[in-house]
Amino acid sequence: MLNGPSIVGGSSATAGVRGLLVQSTLNNAAQYKSFTDSGVTYRAVARYAVTDNANVYASVSTGRRPKVLSGSNSKPGAAATFREIPAEKVTSYEAGAKGEFLERRLVLEGSVYHYEYTNFQTSVRDANGLVTSTNAGSAKSTGFEGQATYQPTADVSLFATYGYSHARFAVGLFDGNHFRLSPDHSVSVGANLSTTIAGGRLTFLPTYTWQSEQFFDNNNDIASLQSTTGTIKDTVQDERQKAFGLANLRLTYQPEGRNVTFGAFVNNVFDEKYIKDAGNTGDAFGIATFIAGEPRFYGLSVSIRH
Repeated sequence: MLNGPSIVGGSSATAGVRGLLVQSTLNNAAQYKSFTDSGVTYRAVARYAVTDNANVYASVSTGRRPKVLSGSNSKPGAAATFREIPAEKVTSYEAGAKGEFLERRLVLEGSVYHYEYTNFQTSVRDANGLVTSTNAGSAKSTGFEGQATYQPTADVSLFATYGYSHARFAVGLFDGNHFRLSPDHSVSVGANLSTTIAGGRLTFLPTYTWQSEQFFDNNNDIASLQSTTGTIKDTVQDERQKAFGLANLRLTYQPEGRNVTFGAFVNNVFDEKYIKDAGNTGDAFGIATFIAGEPRFYGLSVSIRH
């Protein structure tokens, strides 16, 4: 059982003086409303060993995000308006398999999944520029995740992963939109190469990761879903990151019989320009803020294990 009070007002501002995001209530008096929420979730899993080196599994489960109480007022001195946002619920289905081949030097893993959401909770900017919780309706996510690891020798290990995720809103406010921070495709490849040299172990670890386009908000920065108030209006769909990839290199050396490891690394080898997030607080004012991804970065390291 969840008890969730919501409070609006209590500002020290004088009634009649309009705030940027939150408005004062009459006589600056706080206004309250409470609610109760409860629910039941479950998970069931089945696994079957096909052979000593291969197995399959399947699962079904449910989850929920508790009901939300959203409160706001449109102008100074106005009474607060409270809205109950229904609990978000999701039912997930997953099936997968794992097998070891070539005398267990090759390991293959894969799974498919499907998620169904109802009453998807997200936030929007209303006509007054306030960021409030809302029910975005139903949504679905269907995808695949796979991984392969191959070790031809004791000193060489190769690996690769691939993920596909078709995560979209089905009906409601964001019908057809992508989930935030959810690229359709993601790939990674790498190797772990080791050799004994100069009385120690030298290891080289190159990796490369790539992902397709992603959005930073469930509204996908579509102009019709943005705030139209204020001097600066958000009418350009620029809060998204196009497909990009990052290459990283790491080299370590550990003397035999010692608990110290020396390392050298280069992250973002090709100095790829990308952003990690966009929108944030500034978006409520019609001016999005952007968080840049790390540029090329290199250095040395020393680690000691006891």
